[in-house]
Amino acid sequence: MFKTKNFIFLLFASVLIVSCKKDTEIVVPDAAKQPTVAFNFKALVDNAPLVANTKWYKNFNNDSFNVTKLNYYISNLKFRRDDGSVYSEPNSYHVIKHVEGVTSFTVLNLPEGNYNQIEFLIGVDSLRNVTGSQTGDLSPDSLMFWDWSTGYIFFKFEGQYKNTTTPVADYYSMHIGGFAAPDNFIKKCYFNLSTHLVATKDKQSKVFYNTNINEIFINPNIVDFNTYYSVGGGRKAQQISDNYQDMFSIDRIEN
Repeated sequence: MFKTKNFIFLLFASVLIVSCKKDTEIVVPDAAKQPTVAFNFKALVDNAPLVANTKWYKNFNNDSFNVTKLNYYISNLKFRRDDGSVYSEPNSYHVIKHVEGVTSFTVLNLPEGNYNQIEFLIGVDSLRNVTGSQTGDLSPDSLMFWDWSTGYIFFKFEGQYKNTTTPVADYYSMHIGGFAAPDNFIKKCYFNLSTHLVATKDKQSKVFYNTNINEIFINPNIVDFNTYYSVGGGRKAQQISDNYQDMFSIDRIEN
């Protein structure tokens, strides 16, 4: 009887010890230590940095022009790793405003690894165009928004121009936006990385892009100011968006 009581006591004590043992904690990575990637965009004309407002340039059609506004949306960023996996940035909407000096943004919490391709859209996808009032870079305060039925302006290019037909400087305005056929002007850009983007914990990598303004006027369409001085949609907007789709090139990557 004594032995039986001892056995029951020991069994109860062992169960009590096990039940009081501390649970194994799931360690959540510190977001502050995860890899980040800074994107920087530099506007160029004739392979030199844009001088906004005051400097006059010549386009392929020999029109003179200056630039008082150059804005566009970069969205839906995707990063392809060497193993073929793809990371998509959540809530990926960034507005660039060159004349105002808004020329960079940072992607947070990129999974560690070596990346050989970057993809993004110029514009705002159809879902966010019809979602209603939004915040951040998609806020109407960014002044890149028409209305709730028309949606966002993907690309805004403004300034003055003059040529033989218009010898006294006049204003031009190219506002491109639209996501529904036949006026779908969302453009997808791919960049194969000769220097891989290396995402490492506790480090920030940097990707430097050049935005070539000359490309707005050529390839595949010749854009002159007599015809395209005021653009808000339709065939002219399609032609301009076809041109600016390849206005980006990677200058360098710093890991």
